[in-house]
Amino acid sequence: MLLGGRLLLVALAYYLGARLGLSLSLVGENVTPLWPPTGIALAAFLLMGRSMWPAVAVAAFAVNLPISEGPIPAAVTAVGNTAAPLLAAVLLSRVGFRRQLDRSRDAVALVFLAALASMLVSATIGALTLVASDAIPSDEFPSAWAVWWTGDAMGVLAVAPFLLCLPLFWEGRRWPDLLWLEAALMLVGVAAVTTVVSLVQVQLLILVLPMLGWASWRFQLRGAAPAALIASLIATWAATRELGPFESGSLLERMLTLQGFNACVALTSFFLAAMVTERQRTLEALEESTHDLEDRVRLRTLELSAANARLVSEIKERFETQEQLSQEEERSRREHQKAETLQRSLLPDRLPEVPGVALASRYVPATSDIQVGGDWYDVVPLPGGKIGLAIGDVAGHGLQAAATMGQVRMALRAYALQDPSPVAVVTGLHRLVEQLPMSQMVTLLYLVFDPATGSLRFTNAGHPPALVLGDGGCDFLLDAVSPPIGVAAASTFFEAGYELPPGATLLLYTDGLVERRGVSIQEGLDRLSSEALCQFDGDVEALCDHLISVMLDQDTVSDDTALLAMRLLTTSGGPLRLTVPAEPRQLAQVRSALRLWLREHGVAREDENEILVACGEACANVVQHAYGVAAGGLMDIEGVWSEGTIELSIRDRGQWRPPGEREGGWGLQLVQAVMDSVDVETKADGTVIRMRRRVQVGAER
Repeated sequence: MLLGGRLLLVALAYYLGARLGLSLSLVGENVTPLWPPTGIALAAFLLMGRSMWPAVAVAAFAVNLPISEGPIPAAVTAVGNTAAPLLAAVLLSRVGFRRQLDRSRDAVALVFLAALASMLVSATIGALTLVASDAIPSDEFPSAWAVWWTGDAMGVLAVAPFLLCLPLFWEGRRWPDLLWLEAALMLVGVAAVTTVVSLVQVQLLILVLPMLGWASWRFQLRGAAPAALIASLIATWAATRELGPFESGSLLERMLTLQGFNACVALTSFFLAAMVTERQRTLEALEESTHDLEDRVRLRTLELSAANARLVSEIKERFETQEQLSQEEERSRREHQKAETLQRSLLPDRLPEVPGVALASRYVPATSDIQVGGDWYDVVPLPGGKIGLAIGDVAGHGLQAAATMGQVRMALRAYALQDPSPVAVVTGLHRLVEQLPMSQMVTLLYLVFDPATGSLRFTNAGHPPALVLGDGGCDFLLDAVSPPIGVAAASTFFEAGYELPPGATLLLYTDGLVERRGVSIQEGLDRLSSEALCQFDGDVEALCDHLISVMLDQDTVSDDTALLAMRLLTTSGGPLRLTVPAEPRQLAQVRSALRLWLREHGVAREDENEILVACGEACANVVQHAYGVAAGGLMDIEGVWSEGTIELSIRDRGQWRPPGEREGGWGLQLVQAVMDSVDVETKADGTVIRMRRRVQVGAER
């Protein structure tokens, strides 16, 4: 049916129901204890959608205009008549109401949310409008409000279920002729009993409930709804004529009695009908399961009979199969060990040593799968003393995922050394993944960190956010989020920044650490931040051990987990102590750590630059002359602050070549030119260069 036809049908039904309800008016010409239009409107909203509200509003205005003191009171009353059933429909939708009323909670929602609660809106607006328009005196407000509320609730409790049950007659199972006859006798019995108890003055309304129980038990909603409608209509008729139990008392008392009876009728009928429907569904499911079980038992019996006949001939095969199973278990165990070894071989064998930065990592393979996983991490030393940190996850398991993981990790190192910008690196990896023979999805979080300034630049391609821990609490880095690599042909990646204060810890992880089946990912992130803060005061190694122990089930790890932690160390005004390999690539890291230490003491930029030059030349001399071609040498850098004076000591454990055999010779002269004093002490176990300089503190940088 077209929308216009539906609107016309709803408006016509609403208008005719209103005329019927107004014939029972108790207060003026407006207030009636039975207002069928509310049930018609609610049924229309539930069956045809809430878009039917214009038809309800127009029909309500047309009904109220002749009986109101003017168009404005009629319009206000029409607003209340439309808003109440519309609110009821919204509330029922929010609680998952089913129009079949085949659950007990549907009956409770219809009575308390739709009838008793929502109709307060129309009763309040309507009664106040009558008083404001001088249609009734103010002292009649309580009675008018009670009758109005009773009438609207009656429409919901009596009319709406009846209309909702009508589609069930052609949607549900067809009734046999005898059941139709029993239903007719039941409705006649309900009408007869309700009429009798409504005419006698003795309070016998409770006798109607057994008849409603019969209707609900035998016919569910298709019998309970018409029976409840008949009982409510007869009781309302008796109440409007002050008959039987409604003969005495004020109008408010009669309306409360009527409302209590109607609520009991509706709750008893619909609640019992819903319970019977649920019970029948359970019985039908049980019968179906019983038949299925019987079929399975019969089939299993036949199989066991056949197996028993072959038992003697298969005993030998059983022993052979058992031995094969034992061999297979041993092979599976070895395959799992190989898989774990392969997983770890694709990850960094050790993390680089970065002065001023503490690094720690953990990798825990899944215990429930021998396949190779795709979780990985890496730390890449970059030019200028910066470091690149990456953590990612290749979707799936198996050798394909492992191969992709290895290619992505090696490509990331190459792209980072070419252009360390996070966007450039992730874009290059995206192009690489697009060229792979098999489609893969890769999540990646790549960050570039400058230890000298504490600045952090990062790009997140669909990976769980990094966690920053500090004295003031913790923050998730939720910016610069883009789709995973390999998802879309044309992807745009974004970059964001963050200032990492001294002493703060950066935590990178894969989803295996926080995801659990049946648990919200937010709960996992909240637990991670809480547990990480508990161990924040310890070193990064202890932090990683703590998180692995509390966040993972040690017996069964369902997914691979990678964890990478970085802490920006701080001297807190104390001395600087570094021990690094005597290699050229370490010089940039030493300069970064020394620059950060000098800035913590407020050294002026001019002094800072010259001290960095002197330290760099001294360290370069150690790299070039102390160890020669020998590998594995170390150098110690120590800085001490004393009353405006910086003293640096660079110590090695090698033997310098004689001056005539060395190239250059300008390094120490440059150091002496920029420092106040330089002392070189050569011993059998190595050489120490001590440099001092008076510096300015607090000057503008």
